[in-house]
Amino acid sequence: MRTIAVLFCLPLLLLSCKQKEEAAETLGDTLPKDFITFYERFLEDSLFQMEHINFPLEGIPDNALKDNKLQTNFRWEADNWIMHRPIQKDRTGFSSSFSQLGPIIIEEILHESGQYGMLRRFANSGEEWRLIYYAGLNPLQQ
Repeated sequence: MRTIAVLFCLPLLLLSCKQKEEAAETLGDTLPKDFITFYERFLEDSLFQMEHINFPLEGIPDNALKDNKLQTNFRWEADNWIMHRPIQKDRTGFSSSFSQLGPIIIEEILHESGQYGMLRRFANSGEEWRLIYYAGLNPLQQ
């Protein structure tokens, strides 16, 4: 019975380890190690995520272009926040890239078609990392 349970759980364990390895490869060697640890937990732990967002969060809503005008002065609120989860490129077609500007890390999330994207900005306040800006899913201008 234990052998069957181990055989059943082994593929799940291996898949989980592979996803963490892929996430670490995506984040690269140039980002601070404490950010990588934060980022992985941020996307896995919903309570941790909510505690590390500066609400009301500055940003841009999904589908922000209305009547050829971009919605400005938008703020995400805690009561309508949808949890962010790890990006699975093979299932969604989205991939992310990171750049750092001083204490701010910028994550660009782009669809493989090149037509849609999202943006997240994280900042280190000296003690911890926090999400400080989020632009939701919008068409990219060509």
